[in-house]
Amino acid sequence: MQSSQTIDRKQRIFGYDALKALAAFFVVLYHVGMVDKGYREGVYYYPTLVQLLWLFCGCGVPLFFMVNGALTVSRHYDFKKTLNKSSRLLLIGVFWGVLVMCEHAAFDGTDCFTIREIPYYWFLFSLALMYVASFVLGQINSWCKWAVVVILLIFPFTTNLFWVFVQLFRPEMHLPKWFHTGVFTLYGLVYLYAGDYLAHHRVDKRMVWVGAILGLALLALETIAVVNRTHAPFEGGNYCFPSWGALFLSCSLFILIKGWNPVASKLKGIITFLGNNALGIYILHLMVMFLLAHLFPQVANCTVHPVLAIVIALAYMFVSAFISEMIRRSPLSFLLKL
Repeated sequence: MQSSQTIDRKQRIFGYDALKALAAFFVVLYHVGMVDKGYREGVYYYPTLVQLLWLFCGCGVPLFFMVNGALTVSRHYDFKKTLNKSSRLLLIGVFWGVLVMCEHAAFDGTDCFTIREIPYYWFLFSLALMYVASFVLGQINSWCKWAVVVILLIFPFTTNLFWVFVQLFRPEMHLPKWFHTGVFTLYGLVYLYAGDYLAHHRVDKRMVWVGAILGLALLALETIAVVNRTHAPFEGGNYCFPSWGALFLSCSLFILIKGWNPVASKLKGIITFLGNNALGIYILHLMVMFLLAHLFPQVANCTVHPVLAIVIALAYMFVSAFISEMIRRSPLSFLLKL
């Protein structure tokens, strides 16, 4: 691995917009669901092609962390800026969480008006924690962050992989409560620093493709282990974040896309639009989905062809992006600003 030459600023910005748009798509697609992943009760499960494709959804949040790391870690924010940035994220998360809570209460009755809805935007709270942790580690020593990364790669990444093999070969074994953990989402620091490092270094493309294949294979292995132990479909969008599989696959996607800079075209404009509104898509698509699920419950709970599910996810993305754009152009723009 070698240091990169200076990358053109416009090229880097578009690459990050593309990554943010892709990450948003993965998150929305995971929440849409609506596809048959081939699980049949009483039959030993092996991932179908649909399941393998949906495993990419496990890269959604990691890619968000990585892009944020690429854009913020090297800036060396002081304590005041770090505190302001983190506080704003917490307030934004609480605000939108309360709105979701009100939406549920309006449709399901006041008995559903509980604070359990607020964690829907856990990513914002986690990112605030990442910023504070990154600042603290940066104040201690330049090598301290890498020591923490190594520790996190051991626990929870490697320990989670260990328990995957335990589940695979000893599915009847009683597992401890901590057998699969994200350590209060501190695993996100690995992705944050990985994004910063990979933003300034080049990796041999052959190694990138090896990493992508290995990552997908490890996620598939995790799927086999979990499904055949729990006897339930694998909904791994959150489960696989602190894993070597998601790490390898996310890093590979990041490297492949970060320097992408096609000639000016309508597609480039659309991707830039979605990337600029990625946070809005992440926040608003849940509210749009909840609204439609309440209005058309039979449609929301049905199973459709994977291609149609992708089309539905894209529709949610664009609706959310247009709403986000309107908010960002209003005095309420601070509600969709990292």
